[in-house]
Amino acid sequence: MEMKNMAILGIVAGAAAATAIITTYKRKDGSRLTDGVTNSARRLGNRIMDYSHRLKARIMHHVEGPHGEPVYLDMYDRQFYENETGKRVYLETV
Repeated sequence: MEMKNMAILGIVAGAAAATAIITTYKRKDGSRLTDGVTNSARRLGNRIMDYSHRLKARIMHHVEGPHGEPVYLDMYDRQFYENETGKRVYLETV
């Protein structure tokens, strides 16, 4: 084996061992080290979703279908909503 391959194999093995230790290690209170990362990622995802909803409301304010359906944009920036059967109904733009 070349020296490069052995070094890469050593790095991969070290990373796998570190990951195994981190995921199985429990704190005194019973929580895991990865719980904090998972909760942080979940909170970040929720904040991004909230921001995207506020941004959509600002850009496309008061735009909804005739029965309150959410309105979407297609790849040509045409506005549409989906009716009861799931078909796209495009809105007229003035």
